[in-house]
Amino acid sequence: MSKLSDSYIYYINSENPSFNAKRELMEEKLTNLGLPYERVAVPVQDGIATVNIVSGAHRRAAQLAIDSNKFPLLILEDDVELLHDFPFDLEINKEAKLIYLGLSLYDAGQGRLELTSHDDEYYRVKNSLAAHAILIPTRESAEYYIDLCDRSIDITNWHDKELAYDSQKELFLTPKRGPVFFQTDGHTRPVTNFDTKDFVIE
Repeated sequence: MSKLSDSYIYYINSENPSFNAKRELMEEKLTNLGLPYERVAVPVQDGIATVNIVSGAHRRAAQLAIDSNKFPLLILEDDVELLHDFPFDLEINKEAKLIYLGLSLYDAGQGRLELTSHDDEYYRVKNSLAAHAILIPTRESAEYYIDLCDRSIDITNWHDKELAYDSQKELFLTPKRGPVFFQTDGHTRPVTNFDTKDFVIE
């Protein structure tokens, strides 16, 4: 059984020079975390093209993991911060299509965030509009993630909205210990740094 300590990290960061500080800070955080990582460079974003550029970066990270057989894969965006100590000892549920290590309260158009007990370690997740910290357990789940990114690119839709839609039918999980990462930007911090207990459905 794999644990989070076995994860390989691809982090997403723009080539725009204004994002260099984020890159430096992110690499300092990841070095301190002690897990292997690589950067996935994102072309400079502009207007509506940003939607497909971000989805494309997530797709590329999943494809790189398949090409190099680096699983479990943790995809991080460059504005994340640890909310709690990293749970190195958490066993990865490989039945999940993906595992959210960060959640969001943004309305994805599918309804309010819902968490229901799946087992002793995980909640099942529905309606989370988030992709800032996504764990891809297996090659099969990476192939699913690539297909989802392709779908979102085809219709120029944020792929985290596609995830929220798919959460109605696919098994998406998150640790019961709570979100591991939140986003630090001013508009995302309030909706990604919260107590999950208010969203648990018994």
